[in-house]
Amino acid sequence: MNAPDLRRIDEAAPDAGPRSPTVFVRTLSTPPGLPWDQARAAALEARVGAPLPLADVVYRLRRLEAWSPGRPARYAACYVRAAEAGETFSTTVEVDGRTLPIQFLSAAERGRQARRLGILAAVVAVTVLSLGSAISSALAVRADTSDRLGMAEQRAALKLRQAQTQARLHEEARMLDAAGARHRALGDFLTDLAWASAAKAPGAHINALHWERGYVAVEVRGDAPPFTAGDRAVIRADKPIRPGVWLWGVGPAGSAAASSANAPSSVAAAP
Repeated sequence: MNAPDLRRIDEAAPDAGPRSPTVFVRTLSTPPGLPWDQARAAALEARVGAPLPLADVVYRLRRLEAWSPGRPARYAACYVRAAEAGETFSTTVEVDGRTLPIQFLSAAERGRQARRLGILAAVVAVTVLSLGSAISSALAVRADTSDRLGMAEQRAALKLRQAQTQARLHEEARMLDAAGARHRALGDFLTDLAWASAAKAPGAHINALHWERGYVAVEVRGDAPPFTAGDRAVIRADKPIRPGVWLWGVGPAGSAAASSANAPSSVAAAP
């Protein structure tokens, strides 16, 4: 900061009546910074460089130049004796060839300002606390709402999965009905289809498959056995159901031995 530049300004000319309080003026500067930081630095410098103890003087600060980023700030610090500043008064001072108006407040007015600032600070503090409480309440409500939405989303997802499962089961039942395999599990139905495809004899002409009580009825063109696998009982009907079309019955897996032991001689002898 600049060295003090302190001078006395006597507002009253000789023999001009009652003398006005004597004003002492000094200029000071602060480093570049934000306006409020520069104002605090100037106030500190004004107190430190006061011509008399702070209890004996009243001072006022005036910025001499507009704030600009990256530039130092210049201030005028004006002092009067506290004993002379009994009442509020206004005057002018000369600083760097410029005339600046300045007003000094009485002790009563300074007290009133201090009280107003205290009340304002209390109001600001209460407002901040109220805002903090409101924000905390809002955050709590938001968290509770988020939890509720999360639970609602979970319930909705569960219902969706249940609906999808029901739709899949309905579609499976529809497919089984269309294939004539009502009351059979889809897995058993697919197992029968896979077995029929793998065990089909070369040259066999299968027209259709039907399911009834765990058995598969196969319509085959010609009287040759349609399957070559021996793990299931495959029995031909005694007569064709249509000219050239025979019906073969296919038992569940592992039914070949029992079927051969219990089958009538006419069926067992069938090709």
